[in-house]
Amino acid sequence: MNQQPRIKPKSAGQTSRQIIRSARKAFLNTIANPEDSAFAGWPSTSMVTVAAAWDSSPILMLSDIAYHAQNIGADERSALMFDGTAGYVNPQEGPRVSVVGRLKKTNDKKLQARFLARHPRAQLYAGFGDFNFYKMTVEKFHFVGGFARAIWVNKQKALLAKADWSEIAQSEQGIVEHMNADHSEALRLYGTNLLKKRGKNWQMIGADPEGCDLKCGTGIHRLNFDEICTTTAKYRETLVNLVAKAKQV
Repeated sequence: MNQQPRIKPKSAGQTSRQIIRSARKAFLNTIANPEDSAFAGWPSTSMVTVAAAWDSSPILMLSDIAYHAQNIGADERSALMFDGTAGYVNPQEGPRVSVVGRLKKTNDKKLQARFLARHPRAQLYAGFGDFNFYKMTVEKFHFVGGFARAIWVNKQKALLAKADWSEIAQSEQGIVEHMNADHSEALRLYGTNLLKKRGKNWQMIGADPEGCDLKCGTGIHRLNFDEICTTTAKYRETLVNLVAKAKQV
């Protein structure tokens, strides 16, 4: 009898990255601007929309007039809380991760494209002069996997190394365009059979070494891979294998 290959248990870093990559929003914590005499030095929390870079570093688009953007202008230190507890009767039993680092403005067009693909309505104001894109320079993760399961993950183990994501980053546009133009049925199988979501017209909107982002209607869905794909050849192989798996479901 053929035995199925064993899948390695996910590390705290990998689980954290999956939560980050799946999220469309997070809670941003900044330190109040010293010029705000009433609240200087106090923490401030707001809800923001997010995307992830290829290594899983958070990407944001913020308005300069927003209170949190003014705080970041004075002190880049910040934290983002990502909630992975959906579906848990008791949220305390579910996973979540806080990403600690410094938020810095970025002009990287590919990062901007990843954010806008995940938040297409943001294109309405992305060109406004007071809006800027930010990428977090991550220092560490604080991962909580449920009761009595909390761990700090340093940035070496939290983020993917550049060698793991650089080839996929260079190939992302080609991968996405190819899948949408030539493999619509494969995308439908991923969405309906593997993710158990409804819909007919599926598109790929993003690719990274640990999975891909799919869209159907207004819904954005994450398809995680079992293994990291550091090359386009491995990525192609994984997508082909997932079609076979989807047909067996």
